[in-house]
Amino acid sequence: MTHLDSPFLNLSHPIPFNSFATEHVVNHITQLLEEAKQDLEAIETTSEVNYETVLDQLDRLGENLESCLTVYSQLESLLGTTELREAMREAQPQVSAFYATIPFSKALYQKIKTLAESDSVSSRSPSEKRYLEQTLLSFQRNGAEATAETKNRLEAIERELAELTMNFAKNVVEETDEFEWLCTDKARLAGLPDSAIASAAQSAQTKNLDGYRFTLQGPSYIAIMTYCDDRSIREHFYRAYSTRACNTKRDNQSLIQTILNLRQEKASLLGYQDVSDLLLASRMVKNGTKAKSFVDELIEKTIPFSQKEHAALLNFAQVHLNWSEELLPWDVSYIAEKQKKAECGFDAEVLKPYFEVQSVMQGMFKIVEHLYEVQIEPLKDLSTWHADVMTFALKEQGKTIGVFYADLFPREGKQGGAWMCPLLYKTESQPHVGLICANFTPPVNGVSLITHREVETLFHEFGHLLHHLLTTATIRSQAGTNVAWDFVELPSQIMENWCWEREALDIFARHYQSGEAMPDELFEQLKNTQQFRMASGQMRQLTFAEIDLKLHREYQFDKDGPVLAYARQYMNQRSSTPLPEDYAMIAGFTHLFASSTGYAAAYYSYKWAEVLDADAFTRFKQEGIFSAKIGKEFRDKLLSLGDSQDPAQLFENFMGRGPSTDALFKRLGLVS
Repeated sequence: MTHLDSPFLNLSHPIPFNSFATEHVVNHITQLLEEAKQDLEAIETTSEVNYETVLDQLDRLGENLESCLTVYSQLESLLGTTELREAMREAQPQVSAFYATIPFSKALYQKIKTLAESDSVSSRSPSEKRYLEQTLLSFQRNGAEATAETKNRLEAIERELAELTMNFAKNVVEETDEFEWLCTDKARLAGLPDSAIASAAQSAQTKNLDGYRFTLQGPSYIAIMTYCDDRSIREHFYRAYSTRACNTKRDNQSLIQTILNLRQEKASLLGYQDVSDLLLASRMVKNGTKAKSFVDELIEKTIPFSQKEHAALLNFAQVHLNWSEELLPWDVSYIAEKQKKAECGFDAEVLKPYFEVQSVMQGMFKIVEHLYEVQIEPLKDLSTWHADVMTFALKEQGKTIGVFYADLFPREGKQGGAWMCPLLYKTESQPHVGLICANFTPPVNGVSLITHREVETLFHEFGHLLHHLLTTATIRSQAGTNVAWDFVELPSQIMENWCWEREALDIFARHYQSGEAMPDELFEQLKNTQQFRMASGQMRQLTFAEIDLKLHREYQFDKDGPVLAYARQYMNQRSSTPLPEDYAMIAGFTHLFASSTGYAAAYYSYKWAEVLDADAFTRFKQEGIFSAKIGKEFRDKLLSLGDSQDPAQLFENFMGRGPSTDALFKRLGLVS
């Protein structure tokens, strides 16, 4: 098969990962881009102006291009070869520029305006009316009425942002992969659990090295920072992680500066005061001022509790650990773990045998089957990109409505963190297709025992996946996770609640050898930790949200100086321990700078959605966490509808009222 007749030019299920070839990436994307341009011209030049010829066609514009680009982008994140990164670096900017220029089409914009003013609109469905209204607003917000000179500049900005943000992400991945620390003296690893040492030994063996190999990948880094008694090792890892892609050959400092400048220029050209007002206009919060007020309010409520927690941590260190030195960032997780064990009777390592990853997944599936009356079954013979990848079918009444891939363990070249990605949308001939990815504790001797936090991450990403796989929205642009960015985390974050409920844990928290359920004593210890240092955790998230808004609303290089120093200054004010002078966390802050938009000016969304999820879960708590009745309501009134209705209305439809912050603060224990 040549690249000219490749299935990647018209992707459908099953996706032929076994026929993927890097050398075809640029040609495929270029060919599909030309097809999309021709389709756009067909909409622009049609003499028949109605919903079907304009809006329907616009909704499907570039569908093959988007599917191919999505799959290739995911493979870049999952495989991370230099050749694939270079191919995507060559191909992606021209695609970003194409999509950025669509609102500049005078002919298309005029047709959309004509439809919006037409009497025929009254006969369309509510979701179609919403799509027309949102499309018109989107065109206006993105430069439809700008001058030709401005449009040219906006197009250039979009092209440059695509390239710069790709380089940012590439630098972070490569810096993470490049770091390793090899220890040949096991005595230096005192404090580390046996599982972490065994994993490090296995990692060394894969590199034909003697000793114990540690990296900046999540499971390895967290183990060092949480358990290693040797303070100098913890400091070494902390500094390495917090200075990734800074003052090295892969330096993200100048990239951040340029990205911020371009985003602000774009906002100004489009008539907005700052980036937050531009990007949040279509979100639930509506503008940067309201986002800041939301974050400020939560910070004000949280600070007294976080200060109390830090005082307790310091007192514990002094009394129980004979700590006499200044508490520094690389000490906090280490001491907090000891405090948690002493005060809550909790040892995360003792729990891990109850969280074997396959058992957790099967239990999670059972919970979802209870709630939404679906079935989840393993799929055989689907080609994948790596031997670790698992494949499944989501069925309803015996019919496959969704297919998904699960890639859960770290490896070199793979992007860090966890995420979900929609790959294909349902048609008459295929189901929805998606994937979930993570970087969990890798298997040792064939068994992967994960932490409770990793269990929460799995449930979180599966919530995103359900949002995609269960969507019934018929307009592609409204389907699944194509919702306001500050609403998209609700379906994911609400899933985390089941990780703390005894009835749910009894389904999936089974000892990997004996099959026994988690003993009551361990469950009580786990529950005791639910509110442990929650104010500190919330302050960490709010600090990220605050600096995000400052960078995209207030920061100016001429007035404020270098961006890393500016960010460190403000983050240091919120930190319970003094940050090092070389602290450069934002140089690796992929949420903000690894794509043209991403979570820019929107990191607050996690807390915004957490308010929604805590509130919504009260209905499950009141009527039964496995209630098929409430599950059906949540699915029918919120989860399946995508953006076919205003998100605030969807929430109110399910709750019978607007959201309240009370449930969140009660759950966190942040009440006086």
